[in-house]
Amino acid sequence: MLDALGLDGTEQLVYQALIRQPSASVDNLGDMTRLTPPQIHDALAALEELDLVRPVPGPVVRYPPAPPDVALEALILRKEAELKLVRATALELDEAYHRALATQHPTGLVEIVVGREAVHERGQRLMRAARREMCAFDRPPYLDDPLATNQIELDALAKGVNFRVVYDRATLDIPGWWSGHYQSVAAAGERARVASGVPVKMYVVDGQIALVALQTKHHTIHASAIVRPSELLDALQSLFDTLWRQAVPLPQLPKLGAADPDPEDLPPAQAGPTPFEATLVSLLAAGLGDEAIGRQTGLSYRTLQRRVRSLMDRLGAQTRFQAGLQAAHRGWVQPPSAD
Repeated sequence: MLDALGLDGTEQLVYQALIRQPSASVDNLGDMTRLTPPQIHDALAALEELDLVRPVPGPVVRYPPAPPDVALEALILRKEAELKLVRATALELDEAYHRALATQHPTGLVEIVVGREAVHERGQRLMRAARREMCAFDRPPYLDDPLATNQIELDALAKGVNFRVVYDRATLDIPGWWSGHYQSVAAAGERARVASGVPVKMYVVDGQIALVALQTKHHTIHASAIVRPSELLDALQSLFDTLWRQAVPLPQLPKLGAADPDPEDLPPAQAGPTPFEATLVSLLAAGLGDEAIGRQTGLSYRTLQRRVRSLMDRLGAQTRFQAGLQAAHRGWVQPPSAD
């Protein structure tokens, strides 16, 4: 538990014994820990150096521990100061690394990674390395279960990393994707949009490095390219920004599969959409058909038709096209933007 503060197993054992019996002697500690006197003396010397014990001379030397709330907090602050120095050094090394990349031979700007496991490992490493923003084109095939929660992304979002993802419409055709994957990352802060024909599966991390799928075999990614700072990387970032502006935004916190509301309980159309209607409008605007929407919402075909009909009635529309125009006019559909 205290390894992070520099205490090994023996030192932790002796310190915990002193906490249970303050002012213990070496003999007392031997009875409590079953350690040899040399082991105990070495541990006490290390604890004294860290200001965790204060020996009291006498016929029998006693070793009262310093109050843990004060002594351990001092060690924590010391470690935090050391980590700040390490972080500053890491930033200096990173700057030197990228300066060197800018002058190296062009063959070093692109690295080819071959093999499913190698591609998977590099992708996870890049995602963990994100500090500011992750831009992604997401489409099948998937190395992991597309319905699973992406814990690495959730951890990064919790640290303040901005995630912008453009999903291919084919991803939204996967049954259970919305509730199995998207709801968790959307609730954590991922900003997502959907487009038809996303050109490639790709990550761009902090505008500094990209992973681009190159080759797929047997419905999995067999080879990818790591692209470092270069005009190619700039082009990939520009491609993402262009498609992001054109793609249809997905709602942040959808509520799917809700029971049919009583028409009399619905607010007037001017009051805006219900959470389900906002989701339904977004899915329709993304170009999903009834079967795909049904797979994501868990609604039967007949129930979905009823919900669409209710939506059209609220908007005063006779056709879905008219409903789309009315929804856009009333601001129910968020227009694409560069943000």
